Amino acid sequence: MFSRDNLMLRQACESDLPGLLVCDTYAQAHLARAHELLLWVQQQSCYVALSLNEPVGFVILQYTFFSNGFIPLVCVAESRQRQGVGEFLLMQAEQLCTTPKLFTSTNASNLRAQRLFARAGFVPSGIIENLDEADPELIYFKAVLQASATANPSVKGTTHNPDAPHIGR
Repeated sequence: MFSRDNLMLRQACESDLPGLLVCDTYAQAHLARAHELLLWVQQQSCYVALSLNEPVGFVILQYTFFSNGFIPLVCVAESRQRQGVGEFLLMQAEQLCTTPKLFTSTNASNLRAQRLFARAGFVPSGIIENLDEADPELIYFKAVLQASATANPSVKGTTHNPDAPHIGR
């Protein structure tokens, strides 16, 4: 577990799903996203931020982007946005990352995510066209200073498996 101020991070478990769904309004309206969230929890790649034992956001950390750390989703409850929770989640994902490179992405239309990534020290790294019609995916990169196979031994599921298959998204 990691903590800062009144925020704490731990690996999510299935009993956290209702709270994670409260944080993710898109998943509330899209069953496929809710199912994907369940899979991320089962794969031990979902980390939940808690404030006073209540979920206020979560981050997904995987190693599916050419065997590098990749954050496919960072989500903050609407009531806790613009309070540093997103930056906390990205900072914790960086500390958990076991590779020297960490990537994330967002649509060109998502200006809030772009500003969040810039505040967290991510830099633009490329563009992928044709994922969403007329809304390119912007790729961001951050060098991880202390990548290690055991970033935090108290948090399960943080080791990197170089033999795992990788995909671009």
